[in-house]
Amino acid sequence: MAEAQGELAEEFVTMAAEYLKNGSVVAAASGYVFDELAPDRPQIASLSILTDGEWSWPSDLSYYVQKYQVGLPEEFLQHAAARGWRMRRLTPEELEEIGENM
Repeated sequence: MAEAQGELAEEFVTMAAEYLKNGSVVAAASGYVFDELAPDRPQIASLSILTDGEWSWPSDLSYYVQKYQVGLPEEFLQHAAARGWRMRRLTPEELEEIGENM
């Protein structure tokens, strides 16, 4: 994560962070994740996996994008931009199928 700091262009930070934050939860755990880049490691999010139906990511990724401009794959940025940076809510059936295929 540390090596990817500052790699995301400023123009994408807010849109990408919001897109990531609004994904549908496909798996969740009872724990929390902490900021691995901060010396005091504050708690930042509950531990879960989010998805938009095609891509999946950990729940803390939006935090790292917003705070540290952590880079994202170009394919993901193109995918989210093609959707107008709007997250579609998945149906329970879609989430169940994705969960079964994880």
